Amino acid sequence: MILKTDSIIIIPEIYPFENMKREKVTAIVPAFNEEKTIKDVIEALLKTSFVDEVIVVDDGSVDNTFKIAREAGAKVIKLKENQGKGKALQIGTEQTNASIFLFSDADLIGIKPSHFQKLIEPVLAGKADMCVGAVDRRNFNKFLAWFLPKVESPFAGMRALKREFWESIPREYKKGYFVESALTYFAKKNNLKIHSFILDGVSHLIKEKKHGFSFGFRARAKMLLQIVIVNILLRIH
Repeated sequence: MILKTDSIIIIPEIYPFENMKREKVTAIVPAFNEEKTIKDVIEALLKTSFVDEVIVVDDGSVDNTFKIAREAGAKVIKLKENQGKGKALQIGTEQTNASIFLFSDADLIGIKPSHFQKLIEPVLAGKADMCVGAVDRRNFNKFLAWFLPKVESPFAGMRALKREFWESIPREYKKGYFVESALTYFAKKNNLKIHSFILDGVSHLIKEKKHGFSFGFRARAKMLLQIVIVNILLRIH
């Protein structure tokens, strides 16, 4: 489609998928007590072009995450105990034969099909091996709006990537919050093509609001500690 204004013609980048056999895409959403946001995330994924199935891995939730996710139309895998984000992603990938994975956080606010499609299309077209989406921080002051996406992108949970790359990641890094840092590190180490985007208008429900201040603060501290540890381990890998 060509978009016209009074004096400008905009030709969007077009990916040649029509009339072509394309690779299967499965969206995988690890979720732990995400009843407040999981429905909107699933609905956006189900409306996204090229997403063939949505798998939610309920990572030991004690709220209504499982029920809401199933009613929203996702295939839901229920884990009896919390095993961590990386393990939940691994379990999800084992339940599909897709050659491309779309990983999404379950706590996103303002997510739309167009955001997910922006991540998927370059990988499907062979223009990227992995696409990474960071939440939008542009409501911060100018420095933080510039700085935070650069800091957060290596750890962002919204990614499209090829199965063969995922399966090349050593299993010891597919646990907890090690996984995003490992994906970024091994992609760069192997000179893969990485595209990073800011997902316009997308934010997430912070842990302190999801779980209460005390539990949420401890969960955040645990996440940050794991990120520090894995980055040290990767440097001596």
